[in-house]
Amino acid sequence: MAEAIIKSSPYAFLAFYSLYRQLSSKAVANYSFRDICERLCPDINVAHDEKVSLFVTWNKMSKKTGQYQLRGCIGTFAKLPVGEGVERYALVAALEDSRFPPIEESEIERLKCSCNILRNFETIFEGGEKPHGDITDWKVGTHGIELKFRDPSSGRARSATFLPEVMPEQKWDQQDTFINLIEKAGCWASVSKIMENPEKYFLEVIRYEARKSEITYAEFQEGMDILQEK
Repeated sequence: MAEAIIKSSPYAFLAFYSLYRQLSSKAVANYSFRDICERLCPDINVAHDEKVSLFVTWNKMSKKTGQYQLRGCIGTFAKLPVGEGVERYALVAALEDSRFPPIEESEIERLKCSCNILRNFETIFEGGEKPHGDITDWKVGTHGIELKFRDPSSGRARSATFLPEVMPEQKWDQQDTFINLIEKAGCWASVSKIMENPEKYFLEVIRYEARKSEITYAEFQEGMDILQEK
C-alpha cells in the first residue's frame, strides 16, 4: 500500500520524513528530495526547480475513537522551491501552529500527513468602487477559496482560506463556506452584516486548485524500508 501512495506523489512522504528526522532521538539516514523521488517515485516527473504555494496538514489518531483529528496545519501562498517549501512547512505546521502545542516524538506513530500543492489561482471577484466578478464562480470539492474582506467594525482588511477538501468534509455549500471564512478570520459578530452586502465588504475572492497527497506513519515506515534496501 505504501508504494501506491508514494508513487502518486513524493510530497507527503518528504513532509513526514522532515518531521521524523527533526524529532527522532535515533540517527536517521539523510535522504535528499531527489533521492526520495528517484528511489520511490521513478515514474513521476518532478520539477525540482518549480516554485509553488502549499499547505501541510498533520492529523493524529485518537486512542479513544480511532479517528484522525487535526494536529496542525500551516502553509503559504508565497512561491517557494517545491522541496524546500515542503520541508519548511512540514516543520512549521507541526511545531508552530499556535492552536496546538508542538508535536512530540511520542506522537509520531499516530500521525497522518497530507500535503497540498496549490495551483491555478484565479481572482473571481474584486471589490472597491466598481465591484466586478462573481463570488459563486467556483465549485465545492474542486476549488479552494481565499477570501479577503473589510471588517465593518474596524475597517481593517482581513483574510482566510479553506483548502478544497474542507468544504466536502464539513458538508458546506458556498454560503456556508463564506460564513466560516469570515468567522475563521475573527469577525464572528459581523457575519450577518458582511453576508447581507458582500459587494460592499468583500475585497477579493480567489479560487485555486490543489493536488493532495497523504501518508500515514505505517505507510511512511514502509517507504523508509524501501529506501534503506537500495
